[in-house]
Amino acid sequence: MVDKKDVKKKVDDIKSSVSDKKDDVSDRINEMKDDAMDKTDNMQEKVKDTMGGIKSSVSDKKDDVSDRVNEMKEDVMDKTDDMQEDVKDKMSDIKSSASDKTDDVSDRVNEMKEDVMDKTDDMQEEVGKRKTQAEKLLNEIMNTIKVKQVEVGKTLSDYTTPQKPLADVIETNDSIILKIDLPGVTKEDIDIGIAGESIDIMAKFEEESEGQDINYIQKERSYGETKRTLKLPSEIKVKEASADFKDSVLTIKLPKIEKEVHKININ
Repeated sequence: MVDKKDVKKKVDDIKSSVSDKKDDVSDRINEMKDDAMDKTDNMQEKVKDTMGGIKSSVSDKKDDVSDRVNEMKEDVMDKTDDMQEDVKDKMSDIKSSASDKTDDVSDRVNEMKEDVMDKTDDMQEEVGKRKTQAEKLLNEIMNTIKVKQVEVGKTLSDYTTPQKPLADVIETNDSIILKIDLPGVTKEDIDIGIAGESIDIMAKFEEESEGQDINYIQKERSYGETKRTLKLPSEIKVKEASADFKDSVLTIKLPKIEKEVHKININ
């Protein structure tokens, strides 16, 4: 069994020990508080001293900066005055130089004007000569072109004018009819020839007199002997052909050969 007295004694010893340690801790805390208060006071003193030193240093530096600024201002003012003087001197020199150059330019311009006027007169005289030559050459060219145009017109007329005499070819079921325009021609001046699958029509037109003062600009009418060959579209009965000439129109009727049709028996 546990002895209650021993237990109580141990408990009392423990309480006594705890109380002693509590007193020690309390003393230690108080010592620490005192030490902290001392350090705090020391630090405050140091901060005050430092701040005093800083303020004094800042004040000194402020004075130095102010002095330096004033010196710089004075230096800038001096340099500005010097620059203004230099600018005035240079402007005066520039104006003087510009005035001299203006006079030179004015003299040069006057010389150029006189030179241009002289050259203009020479050019106008040369242009007048060249213009006269050009007009003469142009007139010669235009006359040549007119002559060539007449020649070309005649040549084109020869190539582009339809064959003469003009003719219509008409085909019916049983014949071929030709109608040919032959103005100013008599039937005695007409000759017709049939060969195979073609027919030749020859006619003789009256010749127009041409004098030295006559120049044809365009010539399309038929003159002299004219021959026209027409191909026939079908075989004809040559011996039954007939012709009639009335009102300057030659009408030729050519009966067609009837083609025999052979029937084929189907087996």
